[in-house]
Amino acid sequence: MSNDNSAAERVDNGAANSLSADEVASYLRENPDFFIEQDDLLADLSLPHESGKAISLLERQVTILRSRGIDARQKLNNLLENARNNDQLFDTTRNLVLALLRAKDTTEIANVAQDQLSNHNNIDSCEIIIVERSNLNVSDSVRTESEEKLKQEFADVFRLKRTHCGAISEEQIKHLFPSAGSSIQSTALCPAINNGDVLALIAFGNRSDNYFNTNLDTLFLDFIGHVVGAVLNKQLQDTAQ
Repeated sequence: MSNDNSAAERVDNGAANSLSADEVASYLRENPDFFIEQDDLLADLSLPHESGKAISLLERQVTILRSRGIDARQKLNNLLENARNNDQLFDTTRNLVLALLRAKDTTEIANVAQDQLSNHNNIDSCEIIIVERSNLNVSDSVRTESEEKLKQEFADVFRLKRTHCGAISEEQIKHLFPSAGSSIQSTALCPAINNGDVLALIAFGNRSDNYFNTNLDTLFLDFIGHVVGAVLNKQLQDTAQ
């Protein structure tokens, strides 16, 4: 015989004083209509409230259901917000890929990538820094830095070779976003990679201090890094020939 049935029999036999709280709860779950014929019992029941006043069982039930409804709506809103963000990021990624395919040189690749990525709603600032190399030929408008300097400043990105989100120092923020000043509070650093080599660093900035955080899914950002890296590598190879 199951524990639930045993608890039910003991309640029916009037031995409630020997039951544990868990057994009573189990019995009531198995018999949700128990109180329908127990008006006198309901009249004697009262529950403590945060205000210090006693409330009825029905009032307590309504409060719990309302609280659960609020939680469910919040979870639904979060899912919808994530879905909207993913849709926007997909559109940004698609437009970026199409624009990169039309780029004619390394300068245009850098400018197109920065312009396209800066248009995303949740990106308040975007900077692209190309790693200097012997066959690199770009205009003065494109930011370039030595691999040694970038590795020294952003070691984790070069070591892990994937997008890094989270807190960075104020000096690093100023280094990445010289025109944004102190408005950038959180960052995502995305390496543009091809065959394991970091060809450029794509920096995303947001004014919220927790938008780019360590729990953020970086699937799209990593994909963008690989796309930009592949296009850059092809252009560098064509230039070298």
